[in-house]
Amino acid sequence: MASSNKKNKNKSSASSKSSTKTVKQQAPKPKQRPKERPVGLLLAALILAIMTAFVYKGALDNEFVDWDDYTYVTENNLVRSGTDLTAFTQLKGSKRSISASPSPHTSSIKNVFTTVVALNYHPLTVLTMRWNNNACPTCPEGISARPFIFWNIVLHVLNSLLVLLLIYHLSKKNLLISIFVAAIFAFHPMHVESVAWVSERKDVLYSFFFLLGLLSYWNYLQKNAKKWLYGAFLLFILSCLSKAMAVVFPLVMLLLYFWNSKSAQPIEALKESLKPAALIPTLPFFACSVLFGAIAMNVQAGGNWGGLLERGTTAVAMNSFEDFKLMERIQFASYGFIQYILHFFLPTNLSTFYPYPDQQTFNDSLFFKAAPIFMTLILGAALASLKFTKSIALGIGFYLITVVLVLQFVSVGTVIMADRYTYLPYIGLAFLLAMLVHEFAPQKAKKGALIALIAVACLYIPKTISQIEIWQNSERLWTNVIDLNKTEDNLVLPTMARPLGIRGNYYGKRADKATTPNERQVYLDKAFKDFVIAAKLGSKNASVYEGIGSTYGIRGNMKQEQARQLQQKNKTQEAQRFAKEAKENLNLAIQNYSKAIELEPNRGTSYFNRGVTYSILRIHDKAISDYTKTLQFAPEQAPRTHMNRGISYAAMRQNQKAIADFQQVLRYNPKDDIAQRYLKQLTRK
Repeated sequence: MASSNKKNKNKSSASSKSSTKTVKQQAPKPKQRPKERPVGLLLAALILAIMTAFVYKGALDNEFVDWDDYTYVTENNLVRSGTDLTAFTQLKGSKRSISASPSPHTSSIKNVFTTVVALNYHPLTVLTMRWNNNACPTCPEGISARPFIFWNIVLHVLNSLLVLLLIYHLSKKNLLISIFVAAIFAFHPMHVESVAWVSERKDVLYSFFFLLGLLSYWNYLQKNAKKWLYGAFLLFILSCLSKAMAVVFPLVMLLLYFWNSKSAQPIEALKESLKPAALIPTLPFFACSVLFGAIAMNVQAGGNWGGLLERGTTAVAMNSFEDFKLMERIQFASYGFIQYILHFFLPTNLSTFYPYPDQQTFNDSLFFKAAPIFMTLILGAALASLKFTKSIALGIGFYLITVVLVLQFVSVGTVIMADRYTYLPYIGLAFLLAMLVHEFAPQKAKKGALIALIAVACLYIPKTISQIEIWQNSERLWTNVIDLNKTEDNLVLPTMARPLGIRGNYYGKRADKATTPNERQVYLDKAFKDFVIAAKLGSKNASVYEGIGSTYGIRGNMKQEQARQLQQKNKTQEAQRFAKEAKENLNLAIQNYSKAIELEPNRGTSYFNRGVTYSILRIHDKAISDYTKTLQFAPEQAPRTHMNRGISYAAMRQNQKAIADFQQVLRYNPKDDIAQRYLKQLTRK
């Protein structure tokens, strides 16, 4: 009986467990929150990427331009020495074969990270350019600009998408605000310089890491996970290694902290962003900013950071503090601050080169006098707006922080402003404009107003496409600059000496590559005209005077040949006249080569050209001296220089020295028949 009860009890217990298990199994699962699928954001990103690529596709046919491209790429051994990765083997739609081609002069990755290029330390930028190295026998410089521009466009597309995503988070997932800001960034004509110009790889590359770093820091603020802060720090370092402009990153971090504050009062949010909780995580960032900033200032002034870096050039980019008075610097900075804002709304008369005004123009200009007042009013209004909104302070703050280093408080280079300096700053202005509409427009009109802003942003596209065409080659680029800087009576302004010299150099190179005598003469005449005007305007560019000298030298040769032909026809009087004109032209050539050497004492090509001219005039002792200088300053000219010096030595009957030079020529080219013929004559017993 007891046994039976026990069995029943066990059975009951088992049944109870089974029932409980069944209940547990059948218990309804808690409802899971459906995963957010931002279809609108993804669609906007796709359309933005396609449109941006379409707008910039015309840039793929552009050439390298004589505005740092030769320094950064075509004549830069760090880029041309061979590639670690082949960017392209054949680009679709291109008639040119594009493949990696090692240079006989090699450099290592270590050299990339220890060498200053064009007074800048941005090794990551140089490294990415190195990956784009290629050989193009049919291209003017023996290398195609296409891969370089292609990757600039890719980076610009990616940056536009990052702006879309960043603003999407900052605007609390307001898609219309995000699209407008990203469209301004992608399509604004002022950004063409940063994308279509090969040398501005540094702009699109540093911005890529800068924007990724801001997104990482924003995630840190939302999730309080250290990995996002570490990620932001790594991306910040990569940005600094791409361009020193990135040193302002920690200031933008504080701006995002201010924007993220939950405080109801904007002023309280500002105070929170200056407390230890906000500042302590940024200390490593500020320390690196100081380091990279110090390196940048040192190399811009021609230094080598205590011998740790190799100087890539000895020129000095930073003007002395004595060059301008403090008030003038404030006026220059205020001028740029206001002009960039004006160009944001009305991008007209865009130029590659905005020169400093001459003293008379500066003194007479009301704009320069009023600019500091306008800048003070704008910054004051941004601070006053903290009583009722954070949007204005964020927009103006982002604009100011990202543009302040290039406002010419410390004057760098020869331009007072540049389109490329607006690449990141315009994010702040666009965000400000969109948020003003969002916060202060009537509720029913907000959506329509934001859509209208997006439409206006797209209206910039035709201007952007035409601006891309200006970067087609050096002639179009600098002709645009010169045309924008003429007086009412169509005379070029004194500040155009440098652009004229650069365009003259381009014409000179075209003359060298001309396929017919007529084409060559056309380009020589154009070059000579530009060089002469540049010289009259007081150019200090040695290439201007070398160009003038080359033209006189060519004319002298032609006159001399005409004199010889007339002499053969027994037209002695005419022959003498042409011979006299030849000598006059050759002497003018020497004068201009000497001026070039005076301006640039290490200019090997000027020594070589002057030596050739002395040889033609049979002043062989001076020719030999110049050829010897050429070997010192332009060793790449060694084969031709040894040949010419050998001929001059032979003319002066210094046979042993002549033999040594001709033997050196044969070491470069054992089949050189001219050197062989001279050696045969000189060694004949």
